[in-house]
Amino acid sequence: MDNTAKHYKKLYEQSLELLAEKENQLTTERELLSQTKETLSQTISEKDLQITSLSFELDKFRRYLFGKKSEKLTVKQVDYDQLSLFDLGTSDTQKEELSRQAAEKPIEEKKPAKKRAKGTGRMKLPENLRREEIIIEPEEDVSDCQLIGEDITEVLDIIPAEVYVKRYIRPKYARKEGEGIIMGPLPERVIEKGIPSESILANITIDKYVFGLPLHRQINKYRRLGINLPASTVSDWMIKTWRHLVPLWELLKLMVMNQKYLQADESPLKVLDRDHKNGIHQGYMWIYNAPAENLVLFDYRKGRSAVGPAEMLKDFTGILQTDGYSVYESLFAHHPNIILVYCMAHVRRKFVDAIKYDKARATWVLNKIQLLYAIEKEMRDNNCTWQQRTKIRQEKATPILKEIEEWMIKELPYTPPGLPLGQAINYALPRWKGLSAYVQHGQIEIDNNLAENAIRPIAIGRKNYLFAGSHQAAEMTAAMYSFMAMCKKNDVNEFEWLKDVLQRIQSHKQKDLYQLLPNNWKKFKND
Repeated sequence: MDNTAKHYKKLYEQSLELLAEKENQLTTERELLSQTKETLSQTISEKDLQITSLSFELDKFRRYLFGKKSEKLTVKQVDYDQLSLFDLGTSDTQKEELSRQAAEKPIEEKKPAKKRAKGTGRMKLPENLRREEIIIEPEEDVSDCQLIGEDITEVLDIIPAEVYVKRYIRPKYARKEGEGIIMGPLPERVIEKGIPSESILANITIDKYVFGLPLHRQINKYRRLGINLPASTVSDWMIKTWRHLVPLWELLKLMVMNQKYLQADESPLKVLDRDHKNGIHQGYMWIYNAPAENLVLFDYRKGRSAVGPAEMLKDFTGILQTDGYSVYESLFAHHPNIILVYCMAHVRRKFVDAIKYDKARATWVLNKIQLLYAIEKEMRDNNCTWQQRTKIRQEKATPILKEIEEWMIKELPYTPPGLPLGQAINYALPRWKGLSAYVQHGQIEIDNNLAENAIRPIAIGRKNYLFAGSHQAAEMTAAMYSFMAMCKKNDVNEFEWLKDVLQRIQSHKQKDLYQLLPNNWKKFKND
């Protein structure tokens, strides 16, 4: 081979090497681009999830401030054709049946609203109110006329509160031959040498703990009536009132902790504390509601840690119903003497939050939950016994609960945990055994709403008096809220109860102290 051929051969080989090198380089660059694309795609997905999550939190905050609070859904919100796209557990037969029922259901024409007849619809005034009759005769002479009837107009009137002085006058009598003086005894009083009666003490207490009226506003109210009460004096009255109720408070604790079924919840309460930063300590009111006996117990604690419920429930044996707060799960999920059940209303709330982001699937679950609540309402309307409730729940509610559980297991792998629906499923599914436990006994409630309702007066109080004056005042507040909540549950007039108890408690036998609790007071008072 001549030199020219060798030269071109060498150039050809070099070109092949360069091409191979370039190909390797392009392959490397393609791999880098592919990795970059995957990384960017993953980053975008993460950012989308983060945006969705933040939008979800913002929506919850807006709904909390401005939106409707009801979580109820109507069946009309379900689009079964849309649900079929996701195969949510509705069989073809069921879909056909639903479509047939919808087709056969007659369309109701909207009737025009009836106009209210003139002069009707006026509120009827209660019969138990005292009637003061004022007869208005015509101005002209009616001596030659015959009375044929009368026209009666009732007007609601009020006499402003009257504060008066009650004087106890006790005549003194000297016995014969200087054997001493006879004088009638004064009735027992909470503040023996003070000026307030039990009615005044009860009124101040009720105004604060039932109507949320702070003490300084009450003092202003009394000032307008011509009575100047120093703030320190009124506070001292409240403390002395509380001290007289301590035995009843201790008895209530004992009775609540001896129940077999309790509902638990907690709510924040700010407390003045000079040793704390900014002078305000964030305390908590823990509530223990016993539906079977209409007992309510508030327990003030300085924090939201496990210390409070661990101490209060150390001797408790039975069923404890709570929300998904981790403290309850850490303490009682595997407790040998406590069965932990959960609140269906909290699960429903999670799926309500997910409607905006996954309407079809979230609405399907919510309508299934609505069926569970419809069963509860029907049993309440029919005044079913707890034995009947147990039987009905096991027949009607158990299949629905099983259907929801199977659906969540099926949909969980296809639902990102960061999305609202994923959060709802991940909240409900691990707790489903405790959420379904209510069907085993008719005395267990489907949710924790009774406890949440009992805790509402605290929220009203916080908006008015903002904080408790001290940790001791917070403990007193817990007791007063307990008694007031029990009065409400047992349809007892709070003022009449507290006034009567303050008048009786000092001389009441210790063994009969239970008679003064609001759930027993009516029967005892009537006897």
